[in-house]
Amino acid sequence: MLALKKVKFIYNPRSGLMRNPLIIRKLIEFTLHEAPFSYDFVETQHRGHARELSAQAAAQGYDAVVAVGGDGTANEVASGLLCTSCALGIIPIGSGNGLARGLSIPVSVRRATRVLLDGTVRVIDAGQIENRNFFVVTGIGFDALIGKLFDDRSLRGPLPYFYIGVREFFFYRPELFTLKFDDRTITVRALLVTIANTKQWGNGVFIAPKAEPDDGLLDICIIHRINTWRAVYHLPKLFTGKIDKVREYERYQTTSLQILRQKPGPFHVDGEPVDADNVLNISIKKRSLSVIVPTIKGSQSIAQMMLSHAKRIAQSFPALLFCVLLRYYQVFMHSTI
Repeated sequence: MLALKKVKFIYNPRSGLMRNPLIIRKLIEFTLHEAPFSYDFVETQHRGHARELSAQAAAQGYDAVVAVGGDGTANEVASGLLCTSCALGIIPIGSGNGLARGLSIPVSVRRATRVLLDGTVRVIDAGQIENRNFFVVTGIGFDALIGKLFDDRSLRGPLPYFYIGVREFFFYRPELFTLKFDDRTITVRALLVTIANTKQWGNGVFIAPKAEPDDGLLDICIIHRINTWRAVYHLPKLFTGKIDKVREYERYQTTSLQILRQKPGPFHVDGEPVDADNVLNISIKKRSLSVIVPTIKGSQSIAQMMLSHAKRIAQSFPALLFCVLLRYYQVFMHSTI
């Protein structure tokens, strides 16, 4: 049972589609009208500000700091709380909300706020890449490119992200990567290499179906070159947790690794793009972050959660397939003119 006495909410006004801080704050205050703890709000002013604020809160004796935003906000707040007794809370209002989804925190302001009242604490691992922390995933290749292009857009939400992904897929050329870990060396020409702490990127997209955030291991997920039609055919498996059944998918587990690529380029930490050199060093900080998560009631299994995502993608798949075919037609027509 939680015994919170003092809580700070850190809100990112740039997160997600709902950008009215007054509405969000009123929802939180209404849900906490009989909360047994005191709390206050602060709004971030610039990138990196949430980390500064959370570190200050931990030093000032707060029991928990709640990130009100997306994965970028949660990443910053969590980074300021690493290896402290101050717990992370999450009210997910971002585009992907990968960390919240990976920890079964509801993607609803009211229900996520309720977790602060009747939840429990789970201690999870944190990954580190080139002195940047990640709690969901880090990656290079295609997903890092999409993250960089998405970050440059003012329009948020899952649809712009998927649109960019479909558009860029037809022009992307897989890179050559060399991975060194556990006395092994693997060289692959891959669409992407994702290092996962939790199961999904966000939005119910499962890139590492067998990953656990508190097992002391990072999942290395490689998707090799794949042609357009196989990519379209297997796309639903990202939503059903079956991507590891595709022959172009490869998975390993480790505590640290080094990635070498042929030239400098971007990587991402929990969706935020970062430019880097051609050598990347990745490691894990075991059991370094306390997070307030829902108390498990009954036996809601991961299969049930994946089934709900499968139903959602089944409803939207025809529209997505149409976009892919349309883009393929445009590319074909352009090449024949």
